[in-house]
Amino acid sequence: MHLDRLSSLLAHFEVRAQRMPTYKDSNLFIFGNAEKNQLHKLILYVDAAPVSSESTAALVYARVDMGGTQNPLLQIMPKTVEIELNKDDPVKTVANLIALEASMSRCGGQFALDRLCDLLVVNILRNRLESNQTEPGIFAGLAHPKLRHVVVAIHDDPGRPWKVDDFVELAGMSRSQFMATFQRTLGKSPMAYLKLWRMTAARNSLLKGGRVKEVARRFGYGSGDAFCRAFVATYGRPPTQLV
Repeated sequence: MHLDRLSSLLAHFEVRAQRMPTYKDSNLFIFGNAEKNQLHKLILYVDAAPVSSESTAALVYARVDMGGTQNPLLQIMPKTVEIELNKDDPVKTVANLIALEASMSRCGGQFALDRLCDLLVVNILRNRLESNQTEPGIFAGLAHPKLRHVVVAIHDDPGRPWKVDDFVELAGMSRSQFMATFQRTLGKSPMAYLKLWRMTAARNSLLKGGRVKEVARRFGYGSGDAFCRAFVATYGRPPTQLV
């Protein structure tokens, strides 16, 4: 059965993209020749988009929102993602559709462009994940043939009362091998990663208007007080002060 390694991340952090009229406030640029229907490069500035002569000459501009600073993807994504569009693949296909839609004025055009930009971001993340060019962290865990089952399980069901033995069984490894491999690949222990993911997802839920007690229960805390203590330990302030 296919293991979906990205949907939980995308669902929690709502990676979104919007077509922009100019390079200002944009961080996604598609370069090419509209008249010849030829695209040659795509650049996504994950951190910040520097204003340069190259960026002002792009064919398509868009603003990609990775879901806020707490998205763990931001911790391991390079500051700049640059993809040469010189071969037929999903990224080039979607980029071509964006350029085509942007060149015409039709009903529902903005809606179509926004959804195509969303699809483009998904494919950029897929490329990043499948390239295996990852430093220790979440992408390295998702790319690992055995640890990926554990990481996806944590993302899918963070409120479950997980035990290390559950993770060992999912990974199909010995306990000692699993603990050492997880620490080396993700940069922290499995229980520390579970706590961090719970706190990250819980914070995002609170920002969307969730109530503290409901969020605490959803993410595996037996009481609001226990959740608040863990939240303060992670973020330095109680969830009631979250803005």
